[in-house]
Amino acid sequence: MKIELPDLAATSALGERIAAVLQAGDVVALSGGLGAGKTTLARAIIAALGHRGEVPSPSFAII
Repeated sequence: MKIELPDLAATSALGERIAAVLQAGDVVALSGGLGAGKTTLARAIIAALGHRGEVPSPSFAII
């Protein structure tokens, strides 16, 4: 599935919609290039599930 989101508000709204249907044990896989918005979407999902702390990006250095 490919979803294009024009701005941060659209990304947050999608994160809320995804969070609303998740159940315990569900797995969500996000795929995309650097800067595609994976971390932003993950943060939106996690926030919609009630988390209020930091959500670090799992990025790494490529040498």
